[in-house]
Amino acid sequence: MQDFFELLVSAVSTGCIYGLVALAYLLIARPTGIINFAVGEWAALGGFAGYLALSKFELPYAVGMAAVVIFMFFAGWATERTVVRPLIERHAPPLAPVLVLLGMLVVFRESLSLGFGPDPYSVPAGLGFGRFEFGLFAGAYQSLFIIATALTIFAAAWLFFERSLTGKSFAAVAIDRRVAALMGINLGRVTSMSFAGGAVVAGMAGLLSAPTTSVHYMMGLPLAIQGFTALVIGGANRVAGALFGGLLLALVEQLTIRYLPIAAGLSMGVPLIVLIVFLLVKPEGLLGLRKERA
Repeated sequence: MQDFFELLVSAVSTGCIYGLVALAYLLIARPTGIINFAVGEWAALGGFAGYLALSKFELPYAVGMAAVVIFMFFAGWATERTVVRPLIERHAPPLAPVLVLLGMLVVFRESLSLGFGPDPYSVPAGLGFGRFEFGLFAGAYQSLFIIATALTIFAAAWLFFERSLTGKSFAAVAIDRRVAALMGINLGRVTSMSFAGGAVVAGMAGLLSAPTTSVHYMMGLPLAIQGFTALVIGGANRVAGALFGGLLLALVEQLTIRYLPIAAGLSMGVPLIVLIVFLLVKPEGLLGLRKERA
């Protein structure tokens, strides 16, 4: 029984990582309609930025985390300004930004490969590498740190969309871009902020997962698949759905690895199978699609 509860703690922390990547997808897709499959590489970029700040330069963890946030904000902002906005201004087909961002995925990955090589790098944990035990629940301190940080980010995202005027402008753009522009909403600024926010959240997912998985230039692909699957499971435009989908996916993944007679390397197929099942059976996700209100 204790083994199951320890697995549960691990699944919740892993699910929070998947949920953060799903939230990065959502922050961009909700106001723009663009699915940015490069968020996995943004997570890898955040992990490597954490390695430089915390391991290479040995900054205090809080300072290093702030440095990663600032760096990822400008990485997302620059991506939108240089490769996405020109397409939007030229009225390119809706598929064009998705394709160019797939190209950026390769650019980010190969840049990390050339800059850091194929070797994995270790990153310090936010609360150290100790373990806690509370009744039947047990796990690493890093798991608690991941859960607390992710819940804080999700709470901030929910408050932003539901309680702030700027968040309401994001919702207005999601309903009708042309009408939102006529109402005085700056579409370019909304798009830039959505990409910058998505990059920050994805970078935090990479930073938080780095101490337990290490950072390497190929770490973005599985996170991109798992995050997208979590988004589909929970509901493609719901903040709570991103978290719920990530938790459910991680639980299914962990139970499959622990209790079914399959090799750990085959666990990559679990999110793909879950993704196919939900797309066929319940494509709107467990929480359904949110109906935006004007």
